[in-house]
Amino acid sequence: MLKLLKGTGVSAGVAQGTAYVLSCGFRCAVPQRSIRASEVDGERRRLDSAIARAEADLLLLQEDVRDNLGATQSDIFGAQRLILADASLRDRVLRAVEEQRINVEASVSEVFEDYTRNLESAPDRYLRARAADIQDVRRRVLSALAIGAGSAGPEIPGGAIVVADELLPSVTARLQLEHVGAFVTARGNKFSHSSILARALGTPAVTGMPSALAQIKTGDRLIVDGVAGVVFVNPESSIEREYDRLAADLESSKRALRHLVDVSSVTLDGTTLPLLANISKFSDTEAALLNNADGIGLYRTEFTFSIRSAFPSEDDQFEFLERAAERMHPRKLVFRLVDLGGDKVLPYFPLPPSRNPSLAERGIRLLLRHVDVLKTQLRAFLRVSARHPVSILLPVVIGIEDVRQLREVLRQVQYELSAEGKSFNPAIPIGAMIEVPSAALMTRTLAKEVDFLSLGTNDLVQYVLAADREDEGTAPYYQPLHPAVLGLIESVVEGARSAGRELAICGEMAGDPLHTALLLGLGLRELSVAPGQMLEVKDAIRRTRLDQARQLASNALELGSAAEVEALLNEHRRAPSGRAATEGPPEIQP
Repeated sequence: MLKLLKGTGVSAGVAQGTAYVLSCGFRCAVPQRSIRASEVDGERRRLDSAIARAEADLLLLQEDVRDNLGATQSDIFGAQRLILADASLRDRVLRAVEEQRINVEASVSEVFEDYTRNLESAPDRYLRARAADIQDVRRRVLSALAIGAGSAGPEIPGGAIVVADELLPSVTARLQLEHVGAFVTARGNKFSHSSILARALGTPAVTGMPSALAQIKTGDRLIVDGVAGVVFVNPESSIEREYDRLAADLESSKRALRHLVDVSSVTLDGTTLPLLANISKFSDTEAALLNNADGIGLYRTEFTFSIRSAFPSEDDQFEFLERAAERMHPRKLVFRLVDLGGDKVLPYFPLPPSRNPSLAERGIRLLLRHVDVLKTQLRAFLRVSARHPVSILLPVVIGIEDVRQLREVLRQVQYELSAEGKSFNPAIPIGAMIEVPSAALMTRTLAKEVDFLSLGTNDLVQYVLAADREDEGTAPYYQPLHPAVLGLIESVVEGARSAGRELAICGEMAGDPLHTALLLGLGLRELSVAPGQMLEVKDAIRRTRLDQARQLASNALELGSAAEVEALLNEHRRAPSGRAATEGPPEIQP
C-alpha cells in the first residue's frame, strides 16, 4: 500500500531505490531484519560470542590507554567491562530478540538506546555521566556482531536508500557512501553533519521524519524527494514515471551548468574571485578537480580518524595527505587539524562526560591537552609541506593564546624534524577558524597572530543564536540569515581587511547560491564550498554586480529577522538584474 511520509528536504535531488534500514548504535550502523523462531538460539550464541570479543578488545584498549594516557583515563574502560558483564542487560536484549523476532543487532541497538535515554534523564549526576559509557559499550557489541574486525561497515547494496533514526558523522564515515542512493532519517535538520555530508556528496536526503523506522522496512521500494521533503513508500507506477521525468529534468539542469567548469568565477563588473573546495578525504580531490576548483580551502581530516580503531600513525596520515596534495599541485591546500569534541568523538579517545558537549573541550583546546596527538598530525602536515603549497588551519579558536600555544608546539615539531633530517616548509602558513563569537569579536587582534583566516559559519550560527544545530528542538532558531549573524560576519570581514589578512568562508552559507550576492556584498572575496555546489555558486558569482551586492547587504543589515532577509534575497534573485543562479526544476506537489 502506498504511503506518503513528510519531512524536511536537506539535500536537493530525487532518487528511487530499495530501502536499507539501519539500526544505528553509537558510531556504528547495522542492518535490521526479521527472524524466525528457529533462529533465536543462534542469535543468543552470536550475542555471547560478541560480548566475549568486546570484553577482550576492551581489556587490550584499557592496557593501551593506561600506557599512553594514564591510569585515570584507562579506568573508563574498566567501567565499560562491568557494563558488558551485566546479566540484566544481556537478558533484556535476548528477550527483545525472542518477543519481537528481530536480529540481535537491532535488539542491542534498541535496548541500549532505551537504557541510555533513561540514564540521561536521571536526576543523579553520576548516573547521567554513565550514559556515554553505555553508548560506547553498545557500539562495541554492535561492531563485534555486525562489522567484524577490519571491515569498514555494513555492506550496502548499490543504489540502496539508507533509512535510519540518525546518522552521526562517525557512522556515515564507515558506510559505503558510493553505494547510497539517498538518505532518510528520523532525526536531524538542514545543518546537522549528516545533512552537510549528503549535500557534499550530491546525494538526495530527507530528515525530520519521526515515523520513518516504523513505516519503512528493508526491501520496500522508495522514492525520495529531497526538494519537497517527502518519501513515497511502495509507490504506484504512475508516480515512479513522474519522478523519472523530474530526475531527468534535474540532470538536465546540472548539465546546463557544465559549461562553467572551464570559465572563471568572475562578477559582472570584472572581479575574479577564488572558488575553492571543501573535502574530507583523498578521493574527494577528484570531484574538486572535475569542477576545476582553484584549490582546497578546507580539508577536514576527521575521516582518517573515524574509520580506524586506533589513532592513525604519522605515516598513515602523511600517505593520504601527500597523495591529495600531489593531486592538487600546484593549487593551494588547507589542512585543518582534527576537530574532535562535540558530536565528533572517537571510541579510542575517551572524553569526560558533559551535559553540553558543544560547550565542552573541543578543537584546538582539546588537542593542546593531548600534545602527542597534535604533534603526530603536525609532523605529517609539515612533511607534506616540503613539496606542496599547504597550510595549517586551527579549529574552534577562542583567542590568541590558542594560536601562541600551537606555534610553540609547532616549533618543537620543526626542531625534531630538522634533527631527523626531514624536509619541511619552515614558513608554512598558519590560519585560524573564526567560528565562535569570541574569535569573531577579536578578529583584528587575532589576525595579527596568524597568516590567514577562515570563517566557519556552521558553528558560528549556533553559538551566536544559542541553537544547537544537531538538536531538532532548536532547529527553528538556527538561522544563518539572522541579522545578528550577518552583522558579525561584516565585522569579521572588516577586521581581516584592516589587518591585511586573507579571509575565506568555508561554512555551509557559502554553498547556497541564494546567499552568494549577500556574502559578496558583506565583503567576502574567497569562497570554499563542497565540490557538488561549485557550479551553482560560480553561476551566482557570474550573475552578480558588486555594487548591487553591497546595496543588498546594506539593506539586509537593516532588517529585523532572518525571514525578512530571506525574502529580500529571493526578491533579489527574481529580479532580472540580480538573478543569482539558475532556477531548479519545479517542485512536485504530492
